[in-house]
Formats: sequence, structure tokens, C-alpha cells
Amino acid sequence: MADTEKRTRPRIAVNAEGTLQVLGTSQSTNGVPIPVHVSEASERGMRVQSNIAIDAGLPVRLDIGDSMFLGEVCYCAPASTGAAAPFNIGIVTEQCLTGLSGLRHLISALEPDKAPKLERV
Repeated sequence: MADTEKRTRPRIAVNAEGTLQVLGTSQSTNGVPIPVHVSEASERGMRVQSNIAIDAGLPVRLDIGDSMFLGEVCYCAPASTGAAAPFNIGIVTEQCLTGLSGLRHLISALEPDKAPKLERV
């Protein structure tokens, strides 16, 4: 008997590199950003491949290009043979910010001495 599809939103194949960071309870307790490969996206989340396993339930920040996503790990499982990395991590996205470089330029133009020094993680 075939498995019943449980997904409620269509998936889109993605081929992008990014960084994933586990978020702590304070700014000083965030994890080290790790490189990930984004392989799939939907309206509600993403699947990334990582060399490091991350526990389900942890809050994370995912940076891809000029966008930042905040969400929660919903699963971490071994990837299939031949995958970009040994672990598949499912992330339910809750917030998304796009056009971050444009925002930095705008802040700098309006108040150059107060422009945040934002670094990519």
C-alpha cells in the first residue's frame, strides 16, 4: 500500500546555498552559523541539507542571499545516499525579511552615522 501524501502545500525544487543558525534565549547564546544547501521550499517551510544534525523544536535563522527567514526545526533525518550533506532538516518558517541590502543602503543614506553594521552570518 502506498504512503498517503501528508503535505498540504506544493513543494518547489531549490538549489541555493545559505547559512543556518540556532537561536538561543539571548543574543549571546546563539549558535555558530553553519553552511547549508536549500533543496526544497514551500509556502510554509524549507528543507535544507546540512553536515550537522539539529534537534527538532529549536528556533533557527536561515540566511539565503539577501533574505532572512526565522522559524523552527520540525525534523532532522538522515539524507539519502548521494545527497549534498548527510542530514535533511525541515524548517517551518514563521517570518521572512527580504531586500536586506536595500534596507542597509536606505538607513545609511538617511542617517550615515547610525547605520547598523550588519554582517552576513
